[in-house]
Amino acid sequence: MRIAVASDLHFMAWKETLEPVDSVPGLYHALHDISLQKPDILIINGDLTNGKVRDYELAMRAIRQFVDVPVYYTMGNHEYYGYYEDNPYSWSLAQTRFLTYTKQAHIYFAKDFADTRFIFLSPEGYHPDWHDSAWLSPTQVKWFAAQVQDWSGRLFVFLHQPLNNTVVNSGNTCFQSEELQAILCGRSNTFFMSGHTHQRMDQPAQFIQKDKVHYVGGGCVLKQFPQSRFVDLTATAVTFRIRDHKSMRWLDDDVITVPNDADQFVDTGSQ
Repeated sequence: MRIAVASDLHFMAWKETLEPVDSVPGLYHALHDISLQKPDILIINGDLTNGKVRDYELAMRAIRQFVDVPVYYTMGNHEYYGYYEDNPYSWSLAQTRFLTYTKQAHIYFAKDFADTRFIFLSPEGYHPDWHDSAWLSPTQVKWFAAQVQDWSGRLFVFLHQPLNNTVVNSGNTCFQSEELQAILCGRSNTFFMSGHTHQRMDQPAQFIQKDKVHYVGGGCVLKQFPQSRFVDLTATAVTFRIRDHKSMRWLDDDVITVPNDADQFVDTGSQ
């Protein structure tokens, strides 16, 4: 199974004209390049849009045009940016809008593929004073703990914001970091994948291991170095590759393979 993981596309349209902002053609190019690599599924790990109806309309047209595999979504902080324009505004409004356009039943959920469980988490609110950190309700954290404890196989967790002090630039990025890390602590074959920081993926500190859990930092499809991460799953290992969409090439020096139950991952480079 091959999965593509992208985040921080930030589809936006001008309020006055509904036309795409200048960065959008690059997003079309990236989605096309992702599709050319023939993933089985695409995961958009937050900040697909800037939260407005016009942004979702633009984004979903692009997804329909360029992607022909199932897509799973998490919310990011920017999905709550209707705060700056909608009147009235509420977290519930932002969540309902997200679910309406993505056609998902919930903002957090789990999906099992053979021996691998994917858990999709989403921030449940936004306030400017939070500086874009993720806040998860006690209900979601309790649900997450049950999903982890109920599963003995390989586990992937997706949340837009990284947990505090894991990957690059992850200071104070999630209020519930301690609780989530405690739930995962000591669990092998576990991968926590994030976005949000707009950091290049091809940095050593974007793939770390802590208490047996692998924390994998995301890039940003929008910025100067548009990147997404591809994950190839076999019965015995997981391999991570980085796709540079500007050059439409693989970063062959940044291939990482993690055998099942491995205490350490292996940088396999271009092998």
